Amino acid sequence: MKFFQSAEEKKQRKHIEHAIFQVKYARRMKDDLLPPETIERLWNLQKDLKAHLKAKTFSVGIALADNATALAREVHPAPRKAYALRENVEVILVVVAVALGFRTYFFQPYQIPTGSMQPTLYGITSNASYEPDWSDKIPVRWGKFLLTGSRYKVIKAKADGIMPNSSQWKKQDTYFYITLGGKRHKIHQDMVLEEGVDGNYIHSWFPQPGSLVKKGDVISQGLLKQGDHIIVNRMSVNFFRPKRGDIVVFSTSNLPLVRANSAYIKRLTGLPGEEISIRDGKLFVDGDVVMSPDVFPRQYEDPTYSGYSNPPRAIYHQYETEALFADADSSYVLGEDRFLMMGDNTNHSLDGRYFGGVPGKNILGTGIFVPWPFFNRGIHDDRAGRVH
Repeated sequence: MKFFQSAEEKKQRKHIEHAIFQVKYARRMKDDLLPPETIERLWNLQKDLKAHLKAKTFSVGIALADNATALAREVHPAPRKAYALRENVEVILVVVAVALGFRTYFFQPYQIPTGSMQPTLYGITSNASYEPDWSDKIPVRWGKFLLTGSRYKVIKAKADGIMPNSSQWKKQDTYFYITLGGKRHKIHQDMVLEEGVDGNYIHSWFPQPGSLVKKGDVISQGLLKQGDHIIVNRMSVNFFRPKRGDIVVFSTSNLPLVRANSAYIKRLTGLPGEEISIRDGKLFVDGDVVMSPDVFPRQYEDPTYSGYSNPPRAIYHQYETEALFADADSSYVLGEDRFLMMGDNTNHSLDGRYFGGVPGKNILGTGIFVPWPFFNRGIHDDRAGRVH
């Protein structure tokens, strides 16, 4: 049996494939105008040419291909380069379909936008006090971004205008959207605010509300660091229920308080039917402290983690929702097919402590691997690799 084709055989095969395309094109374009005998002749030529392809009798089919091409061009010639274009379009469509199918049903990448899972997963952060150096100059900066996900960013005013009051700034995830002179400016929160003893304050060098800003003025600058990118296994949840301790991506559809039609990433802490409570920074299930898997003792004992916290009642009041975990005496019983999700950084996480259990149908997959950024970005250990 012959497994490989010579260069000549490949050329002959392409010639026959091109003749088949010409015949099919001519027949489809003039199907309702051609006499029956011509249509039958085209059909037979197409069938015989396909038979030569299947039998790999290319040298015999060449003569038939020439006759077929001549008849097809007499009936209705295909546009110049139409065959090559069709081939390229088919290849592109197949690649796109496979990629979309793989992304939808098997493994899908997500970017971590916020710090709710720190230090397990880092969201988008910035350092407004960073001083640029040689690594921030072209072309080195491109390599720096590729390897570390970091780049020095300078934000300039797009138009003249008065800096609006902070109450008019729109907030989404870790970004402020500030309209100045009719132009919207997207600025990371850490490049606008600094943390103080009594809360967050606008950086002293940032244009204060009510001040005049000229087009081209530097509004803010600093080192912007992309959030971790995580690969999510979407296939496993179709066969197995996620386990406690898994990092889970879920849809926010029909959940209160959160942005609709979005996807959140948290850690699975509670399973259907369980009674959950938080006491002394630890997670309790049905009255017992959770010690398995190891991610939970890490949450309690590792100083880089903050443990589990009970949100103040004032925050529940602010969200106008039931105080599910307001103190150590509070507990929450998960309903049927409801899963409780919490961020590892519970001091800064909008999670199941506020919106309750997540329906099983909302679970999209489990996080398994961080492919990028590759190297240490100066704020935590190297990220690329498995996550748990």
